[in-house]
Amino acid sequence: MDYKKGFNIKPKQVLRTGEIRFTDGTNDVIPNQLACEAYGYTYDTATGTCSAFPFNSTLQRKFNNILNNVSGGATENGTKNTILNGQENTTKGNNFNNIINGQKHQIETGVNNSIVLSGSYGKLENQGEVVISGGGFNEALGMSQTSFIQQSGNTTDATQTSLLTQYLPLTYIQKVKNSVIGFEANVIGVNTGVGEGTTGDYGYVQVTGAVKFTNGLASTYHQSTTHIVQSGHSGMNITAVMKDVTATSFGIAVTGLAETYIQWTADIKLWRNNIQQTF
Repeated sequence: MDYKKGFNIKPKQVLRTGEIRFTDGTNDVIPNQLACEAYGYTYDTATGTCSAFPFNSTLQRKFNNILNNVSGGATENGTKNTILNGQENTTKGNNFNNIINGQKHQIETGVNNSIVLSGSYGKLENQGEVVISGGGFNEALGMSQTSFIQQSGNTTDATQTSLLTQYLPLTYIQKVKNSVIGFEANVIGVNTGVGEGTTGDYGYVQVTGAVKFTNGLASTYHQSTTHIVQSGHSGMNITAVMKDVTATSFGIAVTGLAETYIQWTADIKLWRNNIQQTF
């Protein structure tokens, strides 16, 4: 667009909110009412903005909620590629590639690639999680449910290392206030052949136990580890344990071997009993 006579600024760009960006040919500038209206736009004296059209936040939410199949609930802003089947299910926003089947389930903000298979009052809080819900006590979410979560990672030495949920950086299993969670984790580490040892040597341990999380998320673990495949048969003496990772998360931590590059996977099953009273 050319400069209008008497003005040394002109429109540069229309934002998706409708606001007009102006330029003096080098820098972005904010137009006054005279310049805005001279180019045929609308000036809002309350906000000091120049707009080509009024911004419709409802319409914007509809654009941000795309490719969803919603026949049993509601999706909040930023939900994509998600299926809701049943009644009164909810996504809390910035979710994608999720499936909910059942009644009154909820997916927390930012949780992706997850599924609630059945039941009611299930709560998805972890990436890639699969939940079977046992219903809600007093219609509360996440009080009784079974979850399946995958963690994975790599080690190059004998330092204890926490595995990652879905191998996403700094992503672990979320703690739950006022709950007791039983767990079973099947952990396999395989020598990749880089460094010491033989390619394909492996270790397989099973970790079983329970953890209690207080209202302040303090934890108490009781657990045992069983070597399903003994190190003498597999070539690797590895170990694993369920433990806190941060103040709000936990998961499997593994210990490999010095100078040995090991690839790890952990298949984790959680049984959750979450009460409404605090302890």
